[in-house]
Amino acid sequence: MLDMALALTASAVALAAGVSAWRLHGRVQQLQQQLQTLARQQQLQQQSISGLTAGAVGMDRRLRRTEATEKLLNDRQETIENQQSAEQPYSHAIRLVQQGASVQRLVEELSLSESEADLIVRLHGLRDSA
Repeated sequence: MLDMALALTASAVALAAGVSAWRLHGRVQQLQQQLQTLARQQQLQQQSISGLTAGAVGMDRRLRRTEATEKLLNDRQETIENQQSAEQPYSHAIRLVQQGASVQRLVEELSLSESEADLIVRLHGLRDSA
């Protein structure tokens, strides 16, 4: 009878060990699936980071081109403004002459030399039709 009890106990222990092994195997498979899922997520995140990095590099290049274009346009605008400011006394003088201003008025108001004022009056002054 003792042999039977030992055999029964051994069978129970073996059954319990089998059940535990089966549960452990199931848990190992579950953990392996989780590990694969995490590995896929990590790969997707690395791809996303690579894409973002490439996008940032491209954006940096476009920003540099835009800044260079802005500098070029600012330089051109400054050049045009300088030209206009240099021409402004003459264009103002021409308008005054077209309104009937004299050489003396141009010299006094615009600080032009008498020869400059005389030339502007001759070129742009009102002509008599008589």
